[in-house]
Amino acid sequence: MIITVYLARERKEKTIELNQNSTVQDLVKRLNLTVQGAVVLRDGLPVLEEERLIDGERLIVVQTASGG
Repeated sequence: MIITVYLARERKEKTIELNQNSTVQDLVKRLNLTVQGAVVLRDGLPVLEEERLIDGERLIVVQTASGG
């Protein structure tokens, strides 16, 4: 399946190819991020890490910042 991702921090769009039945967690790993370090949005709403992706959909990935 093909997913289009807008990487908010980098301000660029990327096309990612994943296996059928891939989840948000699979996508985040493919982007070399962690689910604790990124929020994935579908239609402006956060998507749970175990949710399956839909072929052809467009998502936004926002990396979270932490500090101390």
